[in-house]
Amino acid sequence: MTQYLRPKKNYSIPNEKVGEVIHKIVKWYFHPEYIGLENLDQDKPGVYVSNHTLLGLTDGPLYMPTLLHKKAIYLRPLVDKMQRHIPIWRKLMTDFGGVIATKKNCKKLIDQKQHILVFPGGTNEAFKNEGEEYQLIWKERYGFVKMAIENGYPIIPIAGLGGDDLYDIVLDKHDIMDSFIGKFLKDTGIADKYLKGGENIPPIVSGLGGTFLPKPKKIYYHFGKHINTKEYEGEASDEILEKVRIEVELAIYKGMLEMIEYRQKHGYQSNSLIRNILNNFKL
Repeated sequence: MTQYLRPKKNYSIPNEKVGEVIHKIVKWYFHPEYIGLENLDQDKPGVYVSNHTLLGLTDGPLYMPTLLHKKAIYLRPLVDKMQRHIPIWRKLMTDFGGVIATKKNCKKLIDQKQHILVFPGGTNEAFKNEGEEYQLIWKERYGFVKMAIENGYPIIPIAGLGGDDLYDIVLDKHDIMDSFIGKFLKDTGIADKYLKGGENIPPIVSGLGGTFLPKPKKIYYHFGKHINTKEYEGEASDEILEKVRIEVELAIYKGMLEMIEYRQKHGYQSNSLIRNILNNFKL
């Protein structure tokens, strides 16, 4: 069994048996590569900010065991409260230290000097529409930036590549909401009460051989350099929040671009999607 390095603080780390199983499956099926691990330090806790890939299946749980195993970093993911109602996934999040995203919970983790994992795009970004692959869909969310600045926590950008290629989207949330099913959800109030007006409806996807099994694509993760927030001395004005958020977004997109170019050098097909996004990024 994989022998995890132990965090110096006496934290209750994830279920090692679950981590071992996931680690073996991931290594065999996706052949993941982790770029930039040298930028991470157990003694420098921070807010790790990542993009969400399609359905979120290849996000946190795929690299969290690796960070614990290789760097003794125990990431505590902040999760949407709706995830408490998803069978199996709910158990997985519990086993890996998932915490419901509230200000109180965030403050508690920071006071304990823990490493925090955030997906600003949330469920909406994971349940993306056709044509939204590898886009950061963060709307007007600045909470993670404010949390980092007010507590002097550095921000570590994480870029995931490959997760949006595992499935073809058959019907996205727009298609579903425009159908008779969407009309039913609207008329009954279910859409507004439970699905954020349709935002939290997962797409209908097709994977390997038309099944729900993901295509065996290679997955990459890029861990960027720390973005310092102490220089702002706890001041989280609108101008500073915007400046830091743009810096984080650019770091993630550049991480994706670096992995695309790396993938191309090693014989994998590349594309210009991320480069186009960067070229049109509004500063």
